Amino acid sequence: MVTTQMAVLAVGPGPLDEEGNRTLLSVSPGNTVLYSKYAGNDFKGVDGSDYIITLRASDVMAVLS
Repeated sequence: MVTTQMAVLAVGPGPLDEEGNRTLLSVSPGNTVLYSKYAGNDFKGVDGSDYIITLRASDVMAVLS
């Protein structure tokens, strides 16, 4: 499995459980995370920087810091 790491810039409100309640995320802005290279979507920012959106919390394999 090919992995990569990146700093978290922002997070959403978290996924809903079966009863409709929000579950807490294990990541927060400023964390460095490890994820599969093929997870999420790549896009370029207005400034030309590369960004990745990870669509699900389950895409994060580990929180490194």
